[in-house]
Amino acid sequence: MNKFSSFFSEKFDNLKSVITARQEHDAENSDRHGYRLLIEHLELKNGGRIVIFSVVTFILGLLEILLGGHQVIGVTGAVILVIGSAILCWLCAKTILDNTTDTRLMKLFINVYWIMFAICEIIISVSEQLEGKIPYSFLIFIAAFISVPVVKLYESAFFAAVTLIYLVSYGIGNGMGVMYYIGAVALAVAYVWIAAAVRAYYSSIWLTERQLDLTEERCTQISCQDTLTGLLNKAGLSAKFTELSSSGQKEKICVVLIDIDNFRAYNHLYGYDKSDDCLYKLCNCIKIVAKPYTELISRFGGDKFVLVLENMNAVEAVKIAEQVRQSIETMAQPFGKGIVTVSIGVSGDAELKSKNTYSDLLNEADNQLIIAKKSGRNCIGFGGRPFIRDGRADPSAI
Repeated sequence: MNKFSSFFSEKFDNLKSVITARQEHDAENSDRHGYRLLIEHLELKNGGRIVIFSVVTFILGLLEILLGGHQVIGVTGAVILVIGSAILCWLCAKTILDNTTDTRLMKLFINVYWIMFAICEIIISVSEQLEGKIPYSFLIFIAAFISVPVVKLYESAFFAAVTLIYLVSYGIGNGMGVMYYIGAVALAVAYVWIAAAVRAYYSSIWLTERQLDLTEERCTQISCQDTLTGLLNKAGLSAKFTELSSSGQKEKICVVLIDIDNFRAYNHLYGYDKSDDCLYKLCNCIKIVAKPYTELISRFGGDKFVLVLENMNAVEAVKIAEQVRQSIETMAQPFGKGIVTVSIGVSGDAELKSKNTYSDLLNEADNQLIIAKKSGRNCIGFGGRPFIRDGRADPSAI
């Protein structure tokens, strides 16, 4: 008994979830931007289904004119239906294909179309009854909109209401039995359910794809990001530079390579946790100075950082490097009896032509960094000579 109870409870919960569009409400609460995109997606899908439906009504309207009865009222209804379907089909298709038509106008015309469609279909059906025929065209249109259900609740409810009202009226006029009315109600309810199920299907697929896209994007971000500092890692910088070099922009770039002095000794002296804390603080100093000039800031290794400066000559790059060096020195992170310092290598500037430009400048910056290291550290290497903070060579006087 419990199994049957849980089974029906689960089915009822699924039914309630579909009818109430629970997935959409969950998306609205957890991802507002995603929810807006989902609604746009559903609008597009609904527009596409309406185009298909209007094509069907256009064809059926023509058949009614050519093969239907000779009642003036019926032919008039069919002509209005054909013209309205053609206009709606063109307007929706134009909006979906090029997004140039005002969507608000399209929505207004769709609402007008539903009213026109209901009136015309009732007119055609009444015309057939006046000729003593079964209203077969109404049955064909019922089959059409069940085959291509719209994915908006109020539109599907409108269809269901019109169908139910007409079927009940027809049943009263022709003395139909109880089972006929039960069938009419079942048809209306079934259509609303089908429309809700189709909408839930589109929502589920779109939300699943979005979740996969977000996961892939997050994985790509993680693979290109240093977990400790939040900066680009070596692979991330390489990918960004490939993107930059493939953009075809003709611009000069300069590479700045920053290395923490004696960081291995710092690591041995204080341990990994203190070393990570030190790296994080140095990273903040570098970001504060470099962010106004570039987004291409990378942790290039255990104790190395790289800046890629765009549209900047080497002289300006040396001045920024000196600001970074002074910022870290001012921070005065304790290191034994002294403080943590950095040595910096600055490449010359070169026009960005390919990824090789970056590799060449990085190698040049590394050579300048070696010069800074050999000159006592806590200084900048550039142009084959050190710029040392004691005034022997002042970077601002380049």
